[in-house]
Amino acid sequence: MERGTKMDAIAECMNMIAYGGEAKGHALEAINQAKEGDFAACEESLKLSDEALTKSHQAHTNLLFYDAQNQDLQVTILMVHAADHLGSAETIRTLADEIIYLIKEVKHV
Repeated sequence: MERGTKMDAIAECMNMIAYGGEAKGHALEAINQAKEGDFAACEESLKLSDEALTKSHQAHTNLLFYDAQNQDLQVTILMVHAADHLGSAETIRTLADEIIYLIKEVKHV
């Protein structure tokens, strides 16, 4: 985005929320697949989670870079909400790895 170009901050926040939610959903799905012993599907769900998390991060990065360059972005409750979704998605994704590891240990996979 070029300096001086107005950003659609609402759209970026919605991207953070939507992709963060998608990342959480795939991570939780992966845990359930691991509990069922379907580790191939589990790995695919983790991959999808990572892809969605990357998109959520990109929207966040777009906001950060825009603000750093233009210094005219007003923080809104929507932005705080979006950041919360991203943070919780990161946490759930990290915990999914640990939970799946433990499931594999219990199942001796």
